[in-house]
Amino acid sequence: MPNRKILALWSTPRSRSTAFLWMIRQRGDFVVLHEPFGRSAYNSEERIFNRMANILPQAEHNYQNVLQRLLKVQEESQLFIKEFPYTFQHIVDDEFLTLFQHTFLVRHPRQVLPSYYNKMPDLTFEECGYEALLGMFNKVVELTGQIPVVINADDLISSSEDIVQKYCSKVGIPFVEKALNWDPPGDTNEIGWWDGTSWVDDMRSSKGFQNTEKPHYLKIHENKELQSLYDQCLPLYEKLNEHRL
Repeated sequence: MPNRKILALWSTPRSRSTAFLWMIRQRGDFVVLHEPFGRSAYNSEERIFNRMANILPQAEHNYQNVLQRLLKVQEESQLFIKEFPYTFQHIVDDEFLTLFQHTFLVRHPRQVLPSYYNKMPDLTFEECGYEALLGMFNKVVELTGQIPVVINADDLISSSEDIVQKYCSKVGIPFVEKALNWDPPGDTNEIGWWDGTSWVDDMRSSKGFQNTEKPHYLKIHENKELQSLYDQCLPLYEKLNEHRL
């Protein structure tokens, strides 16, 4: 029988969340959806960011339309989504929260921000995602009275099998060892919708969880904007990371 709730992985961008989604897809027992509210935030009639202002907004991406599609899929199948809370935080209420089984993925901003800045040099603090991620975490704790699952992106690389086993145990699904390895995904819409698919180039050539840091990225201390973002994001990350598996 399908899970009663939608299994969700909430994270910041550039946190290996797409690799985690791809691992879940390899299991074969979940429908997986990649950032379903991203288009709502950037390309709907209700969009909250103007990066795609040159593109005609589409009503099909409006928040309630996306949510209803998620619920329809969940009626028929076990559903897993990964998403960034900064893209939908303004629609979160208790009713919304009860629809999901909430899990969290965190990555240190010294790794996230250089990679993110490389793709989006004008990124904002809001789009860094840490504030909304911590806000989502706090809302889940307040509603449920329990600490949700939090995994760390570095642990996912260094101890993949152990972390995924613990994750599966916590959320009540069987561990599937074969899902930890895969053929390179290639060209698939399931792992990218923004700017073609360049955000997930590393994912496309991967065969499992791997370290993809690039030596040519700017270092935090080499850029005033990066340093400012880092100083704001670090304490938020640290609060979340206290609860890592």
